[in-house]
Amino acid sequence: MTERLYYGDAYLARFSARVAEAIPAGSGRPGGVVLDRTAFYPTSGGQPHDTGLLAGRRVVDVAEADEAVVHVLDGPDPSGGLVPGDEVEGEVDWERRFDHMQQHTAQHLLSAAFLDVLGAGTVSVHLGESCTIDLDAPSLDADRVRRVEDAANRIVFEARPVTVRFIDASEADALGLRRPPRRAGLLRVIEIEGQDRSACGGTHVRGTAEIGPVLIRRWERSRGRLRAEFLAGWRAVRDYQWKHALVSEWSGKLTVRDRELGGTLDRIVADSRLRERALGEAGKRLLRYEAAERLAELAARPGRGVLRLLFPQRDLDEVRALLREITGTAAVVVLAGVTETGRLCFARAAGDGPDLAGALTRACRAVGGRGGGTPEFAQGAVPPGEAVARALDAAEQEVGGA
Repeated sequence: MTERLYYGDAYLARFSARVAEAIPAGSGRPGGVVLDRTAFYPTSGGQPHDTGLLAGRRVVDVAEADEAVVHVLDGPDPSGGLVPGDEVEGEVDWERRFDHMQQHTAQHLLSAAFLDVLGAGTVSVHLGESCTIDLDAPSLDADRVRRVEDAANRIVFEARPVTVRFIDASEADALGLRRPPRRAGLLRVIEIEGQDRSACGGTHVRGTAEIGPVLIRRWERSRGRLRAEFLAGWRAVRDYQWKHALVSEWSGKLTVRDRELGGTLDRIVADSRLRERALGEAGKRLLRYEAAERLAELAARPGRGVLRLLFPQRDLDEVRALLREITGTAAVVVLAGVTETGRLCFARAAGDGPDLAGALTRACRAVGGRGGGTPEFAQGAVPPGEAVARALDAAEQEVGGA
């Protein structure tokens, strides 16, 4: 059994302990070191584990094993060569620990605020790179989120104490815990004065002022529940900093005040969509003109109705659109290729005609490429460069001689 020092003092970052058990790699059990006492928090209750140093070695994972806490050390041997009885010094990565303390206490505060303001109970939580609360609520909107945020931040600014006490589970009902306990026996209760009481084994700050700003970043429906993602403390500050920098940068580029940026961007997006539609219509007209020109060139040449098109560069979607325009106008076969990309497209009008899938497959194979399709439309790829022209030559000879 490991004495969990963080239960009584989450601010304890340095400690000494004795190795109770060393579990080397290959023992058939998850390897690591069990101490008689530890300040390292193991992954539990949705909160990630601590990291840091133990006997000068990096602690990369901390896990629960019944009543013991197993510390996994960096390297091929997760026990770090330690043996029972060794005296060791441990140091928790304080920046990571305090971040988790801020997020976890903010979760308690937000869960209480969601319940008080919206009547939405917390179903589950996840604390990690992304911190989320799953709520028993039908929906959320910006106004409701703002009300919950304001309620939580009001408690932060009031600098209320956050305390820890131990009670028997039989006292839970009288104490008014936010959620009924899931276990019997001794319970560890975290209380935010006048706001929330919850049974919890995690690490928390001493007062709400240390939580820092609380921000609900976004919300969505997930697995039948409403999930809200939040940031607190330094995470919220960092989020504000990059967003403020972005707003300042683009306000400067667009020569508008920061509060005018949203309206300005709305107008730019609307104008851009109009221009895109106009360009799209213009592009369609140009393709119709080009198709007519290509058919006129074909009509001026003797021979079968096979149109060979070799483009140095061209977007493949545009090539396909041109082929549809041509074959929708006249009963011809079009063999097209793009030298830069090595892409080939063959098309003809519906009805009787050559098998373009077979012709394209054979032409591609002849130059080290591949492709396929239907008798009326096929596409493939060959090595970029002169192989494109050779593939078109082979296909034109086959189809034109059919």
